[in-house]
Amino acid sequence: MISRRQAVSLLGLVAGGVALGACSSGTASKSKTGAQPLTIGLTYTPNIQFAPFYLAQANKQYADSVKLRHHGAQEGLFDALSAGSEDLVIAGADEAAVACSNGSNLVVVGGYYHSYAVCIMVPANSSITSLAQLRGKKIGTPGTYGENWFGLLLALRSAGLSQNDVNIMSIGYTQQAALMSGKVDAIVGYSNNDAVALEESGMKVRKLAVATNPPLIGASLVTSTKALAAKRDALKAAVAASVKGMQTFVTDPDAAVKAAVKYVPDLADAKQAAKARKVAVATAELIKPSGLSTDQIGKIGASEVEAMLKFLSELKVFGSKPVTREKLLDALI
Repeated sequence: MISRRQAVSLLGLVAGGVALGACSSGTASKSKTGAQPLTIGLTYTPNIQFAPFYLAQANKQYADSVKLRHHGAQEGLFDALSAGSEDLVIAGADEAAVACSNGSNLVVVGGYYHSYAVCIMVPANSSITSLAQLRGKKIGTPGTYGENWFGLLLALRSAGLSQNDVNIMSIGYTQQAALMSGKVDAIVGYSNNDAVALEESGMKVRKLAVATNPPLIGASLVTSTKALAAKRDALKAAVAASVKGMQTFVTDPDAAVKAAVKYVPDLADAKQAAKARKVAVATAELIKPSGLSTDQIGKIGASEVEAMLKFLSELKVFGSKPVTREKLLDALI
């Protein structure tokens, strides 16, 4: 999924150039339509990557009581969900699993990206053409946390390298500038925003997949155990509506840009709309990679989650709380 800095970066690109515990019961107030109110958290600033949800709202596929909310730049990924001010959030399933191991009460109820967005990027003219050639090289990453970090660890494992075989530089969310200036030889970032932003800035890059079949699961639909207990039917309907938005998004990037204008007004400009469309196309490739049937969009499987948990456990990134597939996954579609 997108980070705080990446969300701001992507907004600039298109505008100036994107935990487990016991369930608790309860009932929520009803809206005038009879549906329970729901708030869907779209992490950080508005941008084209959230257009599937904008589309679902524009096409009135959500109940009238469903609201979309963007986090503030300083807000934690799961803070609003844990506080009860959000009922569903778009976040990495891997990040949710690690948060669960540290005591958060989270449940993954649907998928979003079927392909893992994190990749290694090098300049197009770099001599680095494989992960194994990262040995001895400087790799820039925001820090030792989150999807960028998990993706880097997976890339090293895929290449048969250890952290000691490379020079890992924690550079905050400055990967693009670091690569363009030559401060690092490679960066860890997202294929649908960092790569697009670099190319828009005039730097062609080579993307290296972190694994042939990554065991990690990225952007997904995540709720809390409390919200799931109190609003299961409403959440199920919201997940189904979100999937319809995803299906429209992957087939019609122009409609995606049009729906995003309400949230990113500068996309009314043809030049900015064209840039946003590139991000939409790259994002669509993550939602529906080649070979995936349309009816599989938004679905997430038990075997995928099992593989992810096994890998994260091997990485030793979990906290003290046990995380199982049975507790982490409750697919509503």
